[in-house]
Amino acid sequence: MKKRYYFYWLAALVVFFSITGCSVASAFSPTETPTSTPLPTQTLTPTVTPTPTEIPFFLDSTVWNGNIQVPILIYHRFVPDYANTDATKMRLSDFKDHIQTLYDNGFYLVSLDDWLNGTFVVPVGKKPLIITLDDLWFADQLYINPDGTPSQFSGLGLLWHFAQEHPDFGYSAAVFSNMGDKFYGDKQVGEVFQLGEGDAWKTKLGETIAWAVDNGIEPYNHLYQHPLLSIMTSNADILWHLQMNDADTRYFLSKVGREDLYPKLGNIIALPFGEWPATQSGINVLKNYKTPEGKPLLAIMEAYNLGEQTMTPSIFSDNFDPFNIARLTASKYMINWIVEQKDTIPTAQNCQLGPLDESQSANLDVIQTAIHNAVSSQSCPEGVYNINGSVFEAKAGVVTLFKANMVSADPAQSTPTATVTP
Repeated sequence: MKKRYYFYWLAALVVFFSITGCSVASAFSPTETPTSTPLPTQTLTPTVTPTPTEIPFFLDSTVWNGNIQVPILIYHRFVPDYANTDATKMRLSDFKDHIQTLYDNGFYLVSLDDWLNGTFVVPVGKKPLIITLDDLWFADQLYINPDGTPSQFSGLGLLWHFAQEHPDFGYSAAVFSNMGDKFYGDKQVGEVFQLGEGDAWKTKLGETIAWAVDNGIEPYNHLYQHPLLSIMTSNADILWHLQMNDADTRYFLSKVGREDLYPKLGNIIALPFGEWPATQSGINVLKNYKTPEGKPLLAIMEAYNLGEQTMTPSIFSDNFDPFNIARLTASKYMINWIVEQKDTIPTAQNCQLGPLDESQSANLDVIQTAIHNAVSSQSCPEGVYNINGSVFEAKAGVVTLFKANMVSADPAQSTPTATVTP
């Protein structure tokens, strides 16, 4: 009995320890200390600044090659579409057809002064064109609206508005005035112009001439009262017509306080009726004439070439004669003739010169050498190069400076000399 009791007690004790053993063991287990793993030390990599890639610098030039010539058109007056026309009056719609046709065929207006001086330039892909007007100043040739824009009922106004819509046509014209044989219509009535009251027309004319000079129109001399020079016997009379015309032009500018424009007035003569003086001494009066500012004569313009139409060569041409500048009387027939001949008129090309040191891109010696290298390597043709207004001629292996644009040229450079192909 006593043994059985002992057995039960022992069994209970075993059960007790089996139930609590886990907890007891857990209570006496040592606490594990967490191990801290050190982070790796970051090694700084130095930043490498990449060497910039040097971009080669090239200088753009406009190049003319081949037979460099230009059509020079002569217009006179303009009338509304309902009015009658004659040899010196053209309907405005016909004039617009002319310039539209010329624009469509790739022409661009250049300054007569620039052409004669050899400094002309047009956008790449364009051909040069010169427009001239004789017998100014009539309001139907140029009239300025109260808002400062030219009237579309005047020829040069219509041309201006066309150029605003087609800036790749340009805006320029040479105009030849007879200051002593007319009044100026200072009032616009519908599509025509009339003389107002008193001397208001004088102020209006002064403002018109000033606007013209400010906006690319070049006023020149067509002699004071449009005389027929071939029957004039007095050289003094010829000189009087020249001097009075220049004096009156300056008088009208002075009426509106624009004496600052005097230095911009050039010296080119258009022969009235296309007729020369009968004597050599009379011809010499024209050729030796100087403006009040002392400018020598640049050229003499002829007319009318109705049956013997011809282009006008440039100063770079062997047959260039500044005292015998041909013009074409404007008509539909003449416009069509110009279009038919357009392949004989040069197209402006682009040539990139270089690579160059950009800091020397205004140095004429450097430019001259670059042209020589481009022509020698046949990457560019021989011809006339215009670079920022400085003009060079590459011909027969020689590159020469024709005219320097001293505004853009490097003042520290030496005068360029001819570069000859070795």
